[in-house]
Amino acid sequence: MKRIEFHNREEEITEIMNILSVEPILITFVCGPINSGKTELFDHLAKQLPKDHIVFYINFRGKYISDYSDFIRVLFKVEREKDYKEILKTISETPVEALRFKGIPVTKSMMDAVFKKSYEDVFEFLEGYFTKLSESRIPVLIVDELQVIKDIKIDELWIYKLFNFFIRLTKELRLCHVFAITSDSLFIEKVHGDAMLHGRCRYVLVDDFSKEVTMNFLEKHGFNKEEKEIAWHYCGGKPLSLVELANSESREGKAEETFKIRKGQIEEIVYSLKEKNKKMFAAVLGVLSEFEEKDKTGYKYLREETRFLVEKNILFADPVNKELRAQSMLDLLAIRDAISRQKSSLFLLKIRKGIRSGDVR
Repeated sequence: MKRIEFHNREEEITEIMNILSVEPILITFVCGPINSGKTELFDHLAKQLPKDHIVFYINFRGKYISDYSDFIRVLFKVEREKDYKEILKTISETPVEALRFKGIPVTKSMMDAVFKKSYEDVFEFLEGYFTKLSESRIPVLIVDELQVIKDIKIDELWIYKLFNFFIRLTKELRLCHVFAITSDSLFIEKVHGDAMLHGRCRYVLVDDFSKEVTMNFLEKHGFNKEEKEIAWHYCGGKPLSLVELANSESREGKAEETFKIRKGQIEEIVYSLKEKNKKMFAAVLGVLSEFEEKDKTGYKYLREETRFLVEKNILFADPVNKELRAQSMLDLLAIRDAISRQKSSLFLLKIRKGIRSGDVR
């Protein structure tokens, strides 16, 4: 499989670099539909930062986290005593390429002595840690898929304590830039409301490619005119889907296969409601029917049926523009197919009822 290089995110990179060019004052939520390239953007960006920045990247994706100790295990990266001393000693001299840590480096003795007591010890340690680093570097903390820990409780929900600590690092102490990456807009909505983030955070939207950028990407990877039309029809500007097509021997076949799979998944999610909760089923179809003729619709708040579709990754709630849209072009096609089939079923049902009652002419 050929490697697909990073492609055209100049606008987003400029926005983030502008944030990094001034002292930390706000938490930055990086949001967007699933597989829109958020993590890849920051992986690329970390390699471009000036030498005075030091990046700590923490990814909760795929991690089993049920309590405080699991969280600590993911947050910190245990180093041997010698390695850790070397890191601290050379931190002001090391080239930026080496200053990208997957986790915050600490020693086992520190873990044993400090973190076994309570979360206050962790926050106190990190405050001192970033205070020391900020004397010679600009710390950048990138936390990916943070919604994984949204339900963890210690004495209360851990996520709120963590975001209040992020507020202290940014708005209060101005020690460290904090970027929280997520495609879970329900998580953003909940944390924003419950963690008192109004006036303490900003949003950067990392969306799917526009049609122009998509066509440039496809051109670069040898798509002919027909293949471009197929790719845009099925995948839109979804980076991951476009990469899969670029790596496929039969691009049309791959696109049709992917659509069939996604269509089946959405049908299973939506139509399983028919037996469990007919009222919810009707409400969900009502929301989906809004996408029969249009690609997006505005919202003021998320109703139960809308939240269900966002939770199932069928719809994406854009917290920046307050818009609802399908998570991908595949989802939009599958939604329209489901609505079309439902209308056909209702039409046939009316005909059958008419035949039985003698009303059909």
